[in-house]
Amino acid sequence: MQEEKLGIALPGWETLPDIGLYMDQVMTFMDRAFSPALPKGEMTKSMVNNYVKVGLMPRPAGKKYDREHLAMLVMIGVLKQALSMESIAQLLGMLCADGVKEGYERFCAEAEAVEDAVRAGSVELHAQGGAAREQALRSGIMAALCTIRTCRLLDALRDGKNASPAGA
Repeated sequence: MQEEKLGIALPGWETLPDIGLYMDQVMTFMDRAFSPALPKGEMTKSMVNNYVKVGLMPRPAGKKYDREHLAMLVMIGVLKQALSMESIAQLLGMLCADGVKEGYERFCAEAEAVEDAVRAGSVELHAQGGAAREQALRSGIMAALCTIRTCRLLDALRDGKNASPAGA
């Protein structure tokens, strides 16, 4: 397993299609955006329709999804790997408070910073021995702990606390 295939290379804002795409085209784009890091079909038409229905993203204009929709779907696709829809909604609200483009660019920068930290060894995903099994175990535990921390921080923000919650 090669290290560079473990992460996701998120498309930059300028590389997101700037023309309206129909749902089938959106599904093809999403599969390509997450390949090879996530399996094909990680996002379905039903999921996208549900994200619109629950208000995670705006309705498409004339059944066409624009660059902002695609950016929202990429962020949702990454965040849904570890977080609930409620937590994703909160994070997207914070990220996109100044606009979807600004939020997406910040999201990509944060994702790149995490990837850089992993590559630099600041965040160690490799357990003693480095076998794929041990890496999967460590990565899974880290994902779970990061999810718990994120949920605690979001709860604190929702409750109006500015300080980091105890134990987070």
